[in-house]
Amino acid sequence: MLIVAASMEQELVGLRRELLDIEEATGIKPDVEFHVLGVGPDRAGATLSTLLSNKPSNLKGVLLIGVAGGVDSELETGDLVLADRYALQNGAAQGAGRAISPDGLMFKSAQQAALDLSVPMFNGAALTVDHLVVEIEERKHLRERYQASSVNMEDYRVADAAQKAGVPFVSVRVILDTANQKLPGYLPGLAKSPYKVITNVVLMPWRIPTMLRLKKQLRLCQAVLTNFSLSYMRTTGVIENGRW
Repeated sequence: MLIVAASMEQELVGLRRELLDIEEATGIKPDVEFHVLGVGPDRAGATLSTLLSNKPSNLKGVLLIGVAGGVDSELETGDLVLADRYALQNGAAQGAGRAISPDGLMFKSAQQAALDLSVPMFNGAALTVDHLVVEIEERKHLRERYQASSVNMEDYRVADAAQKAGVPFVSVRVILDTANQKLPGYLPGLAKSPYKVITNVVLMPWRIPTMLRLKKQLRLCQAVLTNFSLSYMRTTGVIENGRW
């Protein structure tokens, strides 16, 4: 069995739909479990720890998929990031050790899956932060201090939880916002409530172009995540010649 996890349902919705279509066409349920871990390092890490505390004997690994912010100026929206190490911002102060590496076999399978798709793929370090990075200057600072290519809010803690449980793990991210893209300061608050999104747009319609741009970027990321995940499952034998 393969666990496919993400911090938000939006990152899984496309893949859920594709697998459901295949299941309905074949009548065979895939040996895949989906889990939404929640946003943020502590929440996501704790959720996976709980899930793996009673892990099934046939668990082959955890594939974490999701969006990320770029801090390397070469990364564009829609680029696939297959990080070769997961670091934690201020890790020493939080009692964290060195950067964690992905499982070797899963990493190679992910590389092959990306090659089969012929999509841009980047390696480097993925830095786990505890907040949404909105300022261009902060992205530059994180790049210089940690030598990271991208930032997200879950990888390190989730990888740590998998490592402690003895479960293979790899994270695959798609760049949503780029190193030279300033995000609106109100975005972190909106992410917590659909009601706030509606209210924000109604009361401040000048923010609509920014929201529409991010929505367009997210749709691209969802498509890349879905296509990559399907390719990964074919590479690892979960899907073979259109069958489970």
